[in-house]
Amino acid sequence: MTSVVPIKNGINFRDLGGIKTSDGRQIRAGMLYRSGEFSRLNDDEKDFLSDELNLHYVLDYRDQHEIDRHPDNLWNNSQYINIPANPLSDEFTASLTSEQGKDIFVLKKYSPFDFMVKLYQLLPFNNLAYKKLTSLLLNANGRPLVQHCAVGKDRTGIGVALTLFALGVSEEIVMQDYLLTERYLNDYREAVLSENKSKLSPEELEKHKIIFAAKKEFLTAAIEEIKKRYDTIDNWLAKEYQLDDKNKKILQDIYLI
Repeated sequence: MTSVVPIKNGINFRDLGGIKTSDGRQIRAGMLYRSGEFSRLNDDEKDFLSDELNLHYVLDYRDQHEIDRHPDNLWNNSQYINIPANPLSDEFTASLTSEQGKDIFVLKKYSPFDFMVKLYQLLPFNNLAYKKLTSLLLNANGRPLVQHCAVGKDRTGIGVALTLFALGVSEEIVMQDYLLTERYLNDYREAVLSENKSKLSPEELEKHKIIFAAKKEFLTAAIEEIKKRYDTIDNWLAKEYQLDDKNKKILQDIYLI
């Protein structure tokens, strides 16, 4: 399974290397990463990402107002690409706060759980960010890539699921990797909730806990919606993101051993 990259100031930063595919192969280490934002890196950590990991492509799924608050602290030889992955909807966004900085659930009519389910039902479709991800994966020439959002959970969760499915990973293993976020995000989540405890009512705090959670029901909602629209995950990959059998084989030849 994925391994945590030893960066103290990273958020949920993991190497997908070692994840097994259904045909018995596994993802090469040091090529595909997932993460939260990189605003807090120190110079030693940046040197590690540049010199040791040679981490080249940084695909940031956040909206501009999120980047303005916490811009990535980039390292040498990195190529930064920002394409927001949020659905094209004012009502559903994976940003943890609105542009006005208010709690999104003050403004929304859904319970946090229902809100997250709906978000996951929308993310996989007609998403320019994941079209860019597909293009990068096919044309990276072996240069390592990290995809990230604010905490590496929702937008990154769907981007990583797409990547793993294209490489031939089973639904069960894709879910296992997704749920690891619940563990690896815990310290950061607790710090953020603690920081905001005085500003939030107990009810609001519980809402925040839900939107910070990686729940099986969230990713399941995305997978079920994919199958509802396309019957199979392979049809979805081919029709939405041009990942037909030919392009999947190209990816598998690059990223699997």
